[in-house]
Amino acid sequence: MIRIGRIRIGLAPASMIIVFIVLSVCAVISSLHQSRPEWPMPLSSLLLINESLALLATLIYGILLHLISTLIHRHRN
Repeated sequence: MIRIGRIRIGLAPASMIIVFIVLSVCAVISSLHQSRPEWPMPLSSLLLINESLALLATLIYGILLHLISTLIHRHRN
């Protein structure tokens, strides 16, 4: 458990928060790197696409992380 003030966060949710922050930063950098004046797609659309992919990757990571932790917990008992 990680404790920040009154809030107690488990390891799995904390790692999901960290993964989402890292993927969001990578999505913004990737969008800025991909934007070109000669392409018809605006920067806002690139940001939306990349952030959606970061959110989807975090969601899949969270589902797999919670399934694995449930399997480990059941295996211990």
